[in-house]
Amino acid sequence: MSVLNKTMYRILFGLFLSAFVSMLLQPFTDTGFVEPISVVLLSFLLYLLFMRGFKKIKALSTRTIKKMIYIFFILFILLQILIVSQIQIQIFGDPWNTLTQALHLSKGIPGWDPWIEYYPNLLPYVGLQWFYIKIAEFLHLNYYIIFYSFNILINTSIWMSIIQFLWKKDPNIAGMTTVLMLILPMNYEFILKVGYTDGIAILMLVSLARVFDHMMMTQKLTYRSFFASIFCFTCAYLARPNVIVVLVALLIFVLFAFLKRDTFQKLWQHVLKLFLACVIGIILSIGLSQQMAHWMHYDMNNPINFPTANWIYESVNFESMGEWTPQDRDYTLTHPGFATAKEADIAGIKNRISELLHHPWKIPVLYIVKFATLWSCGTFATATDYQLYSQMYHWSRAPRFVVDNIGTINIFIETYAKSLMALLLFAIVSQLKRVRKIELSIFNFSILTIMGISFFHTLLWEVKPRYQYMTIGLIIIAAALSFENLYQKQHIKRLENKLISKKRGVIVFGLCALSSLILMSTVMQMQAPQTIIVNSQFQQLDNYHPGEDQLILQAQEKIVQEINLPTSAEKFTVTSQPSQNIQLKIQKKLHQKWIPITQKEIPKNAVQTTVQQQFQSGKYRLILFNSNDTATQIKAMTRTEVLDYPNQAKIGSRKISLGFEFSKKEKVSKYHFGLILLFLVLYSVTIFLFYTEKSF
Repeated sequence: MSVLNKTMYRILFGLFLSAFVSMLLQPFTDTGFVEPISVVLLSFLLYLLFMRGFKKIKALSTRTIKKMIYIFFILFILLQILIVSQIQIQIFGDPWNTLTQALHLSKGIPGWDPWIEYYPNLLPYVGLQWFYIKIAEFLHLNYYIIFYSFNILINTSIWMSIIQFLWKKDPNIAGMTTVLMLILPMNYEFILKVGYTDGIAILMLVSLARVFDHMMMTQKLTYRSFFASIFCFTCAYLARPNVIVVLVALLIFVLFAFLKRDTFQKLWQHVLKLFLACVIGIILSIGLSQQMAHWMHYDMNNPINFPTANWIYESVNFESMGEWTPQDRDYTLTHPGFATAKEADIAGIKNRISELLHHPWKIPVLYIVKFATLWSCGTFATATDYQLYSQMYHWSRAPRFVVDNIGTINIFIETYAKSLMALLLFAIVSQLKRVRKIELSIFNFSILTIMGISFFHTLLWEVKPRYQYMTIGLIIIAAALSFENLYQKQHIKRLENKLISKKRGVIVFGLCALSSLILMSTVMQMQAPQTIIVNSQFQQLDNYHPGEDQLILQAQEKIVQEINLPTSAEKFTVTSQPSQNIQLKIQKKLHQKWIPITQKEIPKNAVQTTVQQQFQSGKYRLILFNSNDTATQIKAMTRTEVLDYPNQAKIGSRKISLGFEFSKKEKVSKYHFGLILLFLVLYSVTIFLFYTEKSF
């Protein structure tokens, strides 16, 4: 038992230490190259701020902390509402494909998006989005009111569950975690704007962790907890099937409890019951998926359904380091020389493993890089996944400052998020170093599940940073339970016991800060600058059904679509492909009047028409006018019930939208002078806090 415990401890300590180092020093992220020294220095600033904040919270009464938590939750909800109402970005990929498919199902339109036919695992999300659409129709509300409301509900519920649990452990830690809730960047990105199934998976994992903790406290699993676990795991498995790693964590705890029966008595039986509840949840989720497929008339045996082997085939791709590629997708889809995709993928797996065995040095490189990829981004790519299309953000609506500086904003948020996550991982590492053993506790349940997800994707599955995001709730719980140890232990020893004086420490920090600023001003300027899209409606016009994008514009009829430009643009492109020449007019609203800005003829069959001139910020309208004596056919988005663009045109009673884009000609450096100046200020604040901190 002692050997097993020590082995598990060493493995987990090594993995979390590796995750911490990767988060701290890995410069390549989804938003670009992040200057690594700045992450280290900003982590130290956050350490100092958290130390002071934790001290102040511990000085408060329990009643005051409770009031603070209520106030912070109100602020949290208001912030979420503010963000979804002021910032809207057009998504692509899985979330958009599933949404348009759900719309077609709600309208009784036959046929399936080929992308969803490839990936049957998307069916539960199609069903969820169908539910949103039906609720919106029933309440006569816009789809996005329901969509954003649900996302805010899930996001808030996650944190309510975490804070409620921590409150029972220690009100001080609960208060500090509520501060963390407000300042965590991921709370305002993917989970709100894209949704997907990550939020549900996070909430269910937190709920399972609470069930596990209650079982440990009471030494039994009640019937209520048993059925709650079945529900949670059913939902979690439908949302993210990789939660199956929880079963491995539970089996490890069954073994630990069984080997220490003298201490835990019959606890191993209750952990085994929890394991059984999760297995039942998997069976139920598979059954629900099959019933959903039957109801939706989806063929689960369609030859173009991608087999499970597809993801394993992708996972051993040394060229992409285990990340998804269109080439791997096409190989599975066409399976050249094989009767089925499964046969092609199995053969491909064998070939790739053989290649790795012939070059053994590639094996550790592949798996180290895959693991580091999961822990490379502080935001876990929640600011870019399904949002950053061809390195550009297609804004439906956003404030001027955000649009003009999105590259710089992303770099700062990523640096800050990496620093914050590094601090949380450091807290977990320090706690592991203190206890030096694996115990039956929610802390260990959390860290086993966190690294179980990492191991699953590192060893068996394709990899990208967002796949680790589903464990964020457990990361918060594990880190929060480590706060007390982090600041009691004083990882930076007192001044009199230091090998160097505080003044020398300030000098060292200053030299590091100077190096960081020099790198930002030189090396970091070499990365690709940010292309700025001011306003866009870029969604696929045909909704994957040929012919649906065709719109008849009668003789002398026009389409008028209004657009708000938050900042200036120099280039405009519209997609129309008319069957005969038509007129494009752009007008701007000044003093309550529409003033002509430009006019251009769109030639017959011209797919895209571009206008290059200065467009100042303000309210515009696009007009496509059929000046002919006969009807004209053009391209336009004809089903806009779920279109993520707020301003739409009307043809009679029908709402439509043109495809267009306003952009800037010049690309912008991600490390803008203003950002470098901001880091200079932050470094100065860090030196001041460090020098005046009496704890050191």
